Amino acid sequence: MKTVKWTIKDVILTALIGIIFGALYLGFGFLWETFIKIIGPLAGFIANKNLSGALTGAAIAGKVTTAATTGLWMMAGPLAALVIKKPGAALFGELLASFVEMTLGSHWGVDNVIWGVVQGVASELGFALTGYRNYKIGLMLSIVTGSIISFGFNYLKYSYDTLNTVFVTTLFAIFFLSVLFFSGILVWLINKLLISSKILRK
Repeated sequence: MKTVKWTIKDVILTALIGIIFGALYLGFGFLWETFIKIIGPLAGFIANKNLSGALTGAAIAGKVTTAATTGLWMMAGPLAALVIKKPGAALFGELLASFVEMTLGSHWGVDNVIWGVVQGVASELGFALTGYRNYKIGLMLSIVTGSIISFGFNYLKYSYDTLNTVFVTTLFAIFFLSVLFFSGILVWLINKLLISSKILRK
């Protein structure tokens, strides 16, 4: 870790990331609703076959959609960490994005900020485990910590312990793949694109 001191430029860049992703997060909400409609028939089949306990088709669609799109709502934190390379960047970026999403009119309201804290801390932890020295490994670890903590939060909040074990395990696998792709691979590619375009310096 070279330095922990934030500069005005760091604050501005993190704020820009938070604002941009806050607007994107609002748009992702429409994708969330669309995805629920798409997987509705499959969710109904699962419900009829009693493969997920006593959940209705709508409840199954909601949980699967949340798991599949969680990574979308965790992109601001890891990207801020890769760009700024300072302690607290992931938390600050994610929290700001969630706040912007809420103020723009997200129907989830204050829950956005609660999730922003949870997911921001989850992402931050991955980079903290490296001592903020290796951001590539930090990103990999943030995928793991992000998946586990975000899933754990849902597990407790929505009483996943009452659900079918196979269904819960499947949900975790979907959570992990979503975070891996959106908050891991896609964030890494965006950062590389920013560097190659000379918008950012290595």
